[in-house]
Amino acid sequence: MFDKSYKFHGIHAKKGKELTGVFDGDSKAQFIKFAKDLYAFAPLVGFLYNRRANLDHMKNPETGEEYDYNIMTEQVISVQDNLTFHFCLIMLLDSDYEPDEKKRIDKAFRDVGKLPEDEARFDEFVRGGIDVLHEKLIEDGGEPEDYIKRLYDFIEDVHERWNVKVNSDTLVKLCIR
Repeated sequence: MFDKSYKFHGIHAKKGKELTGVFDGDSKAQFIKFAKDLYAFAPLVGFLYNRRANLDHMKNPETGEEYDYNIMTEQVISVQDNLTFHFCLIMLLDSDYEPDEKKRIDKAFRDVGKLPEDEARFDEFVRGGIDVLHEKLIEDGGEPEDYIKRLYDFIEDVHERWNVKVNSDTLVKLCIR
């Protein structure tokens, strides 16, 4: 699993290129440097924000060609461990997809990548994560300061949604068990 090239299609290819593109010409700043890192990070964002998206085939109006954004096999393999971990984590936690806990455990640890529908679900979260990242970081353009503010707001949003509920004393107790 995760041992071959990967291609973003349509609107997600367009958004992916924008997310990995330079947003400040002077400093050459960008949010995500490589498409492989976007591929590894996006499914977590999609899952955390409960966003999935269908495959899209949007075409470039100038050329009539479908937008695409390829990640070469070697690049996918370089983040294979992260992708596999994220796949397993999502299969384990996605009770909407599989309500039965035992079956979720099997998907995460025994049947990793054996079912095409599981890979399709993961890819929906990849695309949904790209949508969220694009909305939070890129949409509405602006000056470099605007992009930095949106990044800060996104980090704050993540913190408020998930980290505020984490108590360090509780974490210590869980680790000592």
